[in-house]
This record gives sequence, C-alpha cells and structure tokens, in this order.
Amino acid sequence: MTSLFESVLFIALVLMLASLVIFAVAKTGKISSTESDQPVPPVWIVAAVISIWLALTAVLAASGALANFALLPPRVLLAPLPVLIGIMVLNRTAMFKRFLETAPAVWLVGFQTFRIVMELILWLLYKGGVIPVQMTPEGLNFDVLAGLTAPAVAYFCFVKKSWPLGVAIGWNIVALLLLINIVVIAILSSPVPFRLFMNEPANRIIAFFPFIWLPTFVVPLALLGHIASLRQLLARPQPASLSERKFFVSH
Repeated sequence: MTSLFESVLFIALVLMLASLVIFAVAKTGKISSTESDQPVPPVWIVAAVISIWLALTAVLAASGALANFALLPPRVLLAPLPVLIGIMVLNRTAMFKRFLETAPAVWLVGFQTFRIVMELILWLLYKGGVIPVQMTPEGLNFDVLAGLTAPAVAYFCFVKKSWPLGVAIGWNIVALLLLINIVVIAILSSPVPFRLFMNEPANRIIAFFPFIWLPTFVVPLALLGHIASLRQLLARPQPASLSERKFFVSH
C-alpha cells in the first residue's frame, strides 16, 4: 500500500504541472493575441480539458476498472491512448505551431526539472515496498538525470546563451530516451502476461488512484514537452525571440 505522504506529494506534483501548463498558455496567449490572427486557445478551454481528463482517469482508477492486468491488452495500458492521440493531433495544428512561435524556449526545457520530484516519489515508493527497484535510480531508471540537467541546459542555452542550441537539441533527445526507458521498464515490471522483470513487488500502482495520472498525464506531458522543444529548436536557429523576451516583462 502507498503511504499518504507519497500520494499527497504526487497529487501536488500533478496539480503543479497542470497549473504550469495553464499559466504558460495564458502568458503565450497574451503575446499571440497581439501578434497574430491565430492565437493560442483560450486558457479556460485548456483548463477544462485538463480537469476533465484528470477527473475521468481518476474515476476509472478508483472504480477498479483498470486493475485487471491479465487482459490483453491490459486496460491500464490503453488508458493513455486518448491523450497520446491528442498529442499527435495537436502537433499538426496551426494553433500549436503558433504556440511554439511564442512560447519561451527556456520554459520548454526548464519545466522538465519536475522529473527530480517524480523520481523522488518513485524512490519513496520503492523504499515502502510498493514498486520494484528497477523503477528507481537504484535500479535501471536514470530519468532523474533529465531533471537534474534541465536547469543547466535552460540557463546556459537560453539565458546566458553560452552553450549552442545543439546542446539543447541533444539534451532533448537523450532525455526523451530516458523517458522511454522508464516507461518500458514500468510496463515490463507490471503483472502483465508479457512481464519481463519477475522480482516483487510488481508495478501495480499505475492502475490505481492517484498514480493512474503517471501514465495518463505526467509521462505524456513530459513527452509533449520534448516534442515542443525539439520542434521549436529545429525551426528557429536564434536562441531567443522577441516574444520570449516579452514573456519576462511584467505587464
């Protein structure tokens, strides 16, 4: 069983990430609305979509509907599909392109620092006997490196501008591979028919509230962050745009 502390800490992390997304859309929306006839979506739409998705997945997990790992495919592995499809669709829209033109590059990299907290939660869950060691930095999960290096990459590439943009591009690729690594490990550590890691405890928490938000919100958000950052960096050679500087000017 997970302790109250880890659950509360994880819920707080999810709410913080949701707030950051809403804040970013609100800030870039103000810039976009003054510079283009294709502004980013109203902040209330983004807030509503996030709230509905978090509520829906929470209800499904609390009902036990995702807890049967013996099914093929397991329902819990299908739960992230709507948001992943949504990311694919969003990535092709002019609205998202406009968001990339106005969003600060430093933010798209720097926000991945949240992975430090996520890895701390996983480590606490391991110490509590809830998840297996391979899902932590003591085992095969090195995702914490992405979180630890994100502030340095964000600062030296986009604030101090002493590192070339290639460093940020390379960092995004490596951090994305680290994310994929822990996702694969987590799946193969769960009690699915194709389970690879047989040591106990099996990874069951992803089917229950609140940790259903790990595969259905936290991981997709980290993925979207990398996609957005890479698209932005590959599209514009300059380290900072006028819009990016506006972001830090008080209104």
